[in-house]
Amino acid sequence: MQNFSERIRTLITDKRTTIAEQVVEEQYKQYPGYWKQFGAEGKRTSIRDAGYHLSFLAEALAVEDPEIFTDYVQWVKQVFRGIGFPDEVMVNTLKCTQEALKDFLPEDLYYTAAEYLDAGIRKMQEPVPEISSYIDESGYLGGLSRDFNETLLKGDRRKAGQMIMAEVEKGTPLRDIYLNVFQKSQLEVGRLWMENQITVAQEHFVSAATQMIMSQLYPYIFTTERKGHTFVGACIGGELHEIGIRMVCDFFEMEGWDTWYLGANTPAYTLLQSAKENKAEILGLSVTMPYYISTLRDVISRIRQDEYGKKLKLLVGGNGINKKTYLWKVLGADGYAPNAQEAIKAADRLVS
Repeated sequence: MQNFSERIRTLITDKRTTIAEQVVEEQYKQYPGYWKQFGAEGKRTSIRDAGYHLSFLAEALAVEDPEIFTDYVQWVKQVFRGIGFPDEVMVNTLKCTQEALKDFLPEDLYYTAAEYLDAGIRKMQEPVPEISSYIDESGYLGGLSRDFNETLLKGDRRKAGQMIMAEVEKGTPLRDIYLNVFQKSQLEVGRLWMENQITVAQEHFVSAATQMIMSQLYPYIFTTERKGHTFVGACIGGELHEIGIRMVCDFFEMEGWDTWYLGANTPAYTLLQSAKENKAEILGLSVTMPYYISTLRDVISRIRQDEYGKKLKLLVGGNGINKKTYLWKVLGADGYAPNAQEAIKAADRLVS
């Protein structure tokens, strides 16, 4: 029998598209003149976005943590500032969502969802925190990080790759390049996209090009003396943001671990099978988007039902849980790490 949080999440998720359509219909009815300018494509986009809002709401309710939803609302406010959308649009969307949910949730569940939506409305009324550049040009490798990022945003991945290889030939440790160039670049393009300074296509290009350049460094990575430990890393559920866990796997290789990088969208059965086949001691699971937290919980639960999974050490991380560092204990994992460097330390503790 489903508990309270599981019931409400299921009810919202199963009817997400229908609820989103009702939300947008009400918005268009209230402000027909405003929305007419965006046409049919604008309406489809509005329904898609209302579905995103519902996904985060459902996840926050599932794990009983309203901050998952209010943090998301704050992110939407920042995006709106970048594209010049007034805050009232999101406030109205949340109010319309409250009204729509009356038709889809029983009374006891509805009031809980309405409280979370009220918290989101209050968050929209707070000032947007300023996010400065993640690249400190005066810091270690700051100039390289700036030039690497700017070169990729211009579409020149060949030149960007040459910059990295030249730095490697100078003797700069790969760990430093990963942390101070690749990681900072990824954070910065995310910030630039949120402020509407670059397109989604540019953001995707930078990520893809960075992964290609990382692969060119493998001849240097695989020269490390082996330690006899094995690490399997992957993104869980429908998670597609894989570059973070790929960096983690590369760090483990640099430390002499044998690694198996399974990439994005990896189901629980495949994770467990790979860990068994390769006699892994550590399984690393990455979550970038908070609405996959309950999926992570389910994956961990399934792994723990297996005899090998009971002794397998589970290490979790990613932006999806970095603000909730206590969650690893609640989810049933054995450890948490906010980045690749800390993941190595945590793994060493778990196998010692």
